[in-house]
Amino acid sequence: MAKIYTGTYGKDTTDETALVTNLLKYPEIGKKIISQYPRFSLTYLLEAAGRNAAEKIIGDYAFEWKMQGRYRKPAVIHTGSTPNVAAGVTFTITAKHGSGDHGDNLNVNDVVRMPSGNTAIVVSVPTASGTSNVVTLRAIDAINETLTAGDVIGCIGSAFNQGSLGSEVGQNYAYPDTYKNWLTLSRKKCKIMGSDLTDVTWIESNGHRLWYFTKEQQMTDQFMYELELQRWYGKKSSTMGDNSADFPGDTGIKGGEFVAGVPMMGDGLLAQIDGSNQATYTAGALTEEDIVNFIGTLSKNALNAEGNVFTVFTGTQGRIDFHRAMKDLLVSQGAGGASTFAGKGGNDVTLGANFSEYNVLGNKMVLAYCPVFDDPNLHNSISSTFDSSNESGKMVFVDMGMQNGVSNVELIAKGAEGFNRSFVKKYVPGMVNPYDYNSMMAANGDDFFECQILSESGLILRNPLSCGILSNA
Repeated sequence: MAKIYTGTYGKDTTDETALVTNLLKYPEIGKKIISQYPRFSLTYLLEAAGRNAAEKIIGDYAFEWKMQGRYRKPAVIHTGSTPNVAAGVTFTITAKHGSGDHGDNLNVNDVVRMPSGNTAIVVSVPTASGTSNVVTLRAIDAINETLTAGDVIGCIGSAFNQGSLGSEVGQNYAYPDTYKNWLTLSRKKCKIMGSDLTDVTWIESNGHRLWYFTKEQQMTDQFMYELELQRWYGKKSSTMGDNSADFPGDTGIKGGEFVAGVPMMGDGLLAQIDGSNQATYTAGALTEEDIVNFIGTLSKNALNAEGNVFTVFTGTQGRIDFHRAMKDLLVSQGAGGASTFAGKGGNDVTLGANFSEYNVLGNKMVLAYCPVFDDPNLHNSISSTFDSSNESGKMVFVDMGMQNGVSNVELIAKGAEGFNRSFVKKYVPGMVNPYDYNSMMAANGDDFFECQILSESGLILRNPLSCGILSNA
């Protein structure tokens, strides 16, 4: 654990012991500095766990990653029908074509399962026409059901006669989904006057003792908090393909180009999850059933059905609602409705329980406080009574698992081969020099020197489908 204390500028505040100098020599120190600010839940968690993406970004703002879903796509009904045939009789279905879930995923001799559970075998799959494809099937058992647009017809295998030819065998291939995001270049600076030189802050950790100016510390704190907000709420300013609809007045904007008047920005965590799994619960009335149902939904899209750890980021409202849900669960399970809270007897009686984890369906959820959801300067509906719908009650379930040594959630920064722009800080000396007040060299004639900081970084959420947002409403 690092020790932080204030001091004064003097003989010990040399170039060799300056934080900014050592950041230039040893960029990995930046990750340690981040850990000094415990109010930044997402950044701290990812940095502390060393979850930094291996992808290298050298000549572009964009980065991509692949996510392999299921190896075979279903056939999806395009036009409804009501097949009613006996076993052995042929019938047709009209499946979608060209949307990614279409009849082209079926081959002759594929055995399919109808929505009712009855089975049939594919007889022919002609060339598609337009957005639909008429597929002929032979009922294996009696078929009597109503098909509507959007119903799924899934392949459960294949069946061939003896002596079948290789040319009769179908093939399918599902390419991985490609996700794309952009880096965001964030910057901030502060002016340090001659009167500010005397106030410095020292950090001692693992045998190292480094210093920086107290005014610089305040600016760094603010910058790190803004990075945290960006990693939560940021939204990209360009997309793959024409995104002119996202920016009225601009036309023909293509992915990778700058939007007029808008710097390049990338999606934060919420924007990457948005559209995947969304649900609501009644404010002040979260139940254990709400949690079970939501984790069940997420686990269907996780790497494994069990053994997943979902870190749940939430504000004070969410923590209160979770506490009430767990308390109600314990009380309802107690004998005769009696409470089963842990307690300690003695002269001073201690009652209560701190609920931070919940195990269900072979998975675990770990509650993590997210201060940005409680920021009154950011949200205008933070309730003092914590009983109404507000950002404080949002519960963001993040799959923190790993696959083949790669984390599902990672930070990524511009750079490669020892060059990294995740955290860059430098001084620009004027008439005031941070190291030598008597120096005759200056970059400009201003009666101060500047401290500038930047970060060119982004966030990778490799599988957004195993994450979700449970909001109070």
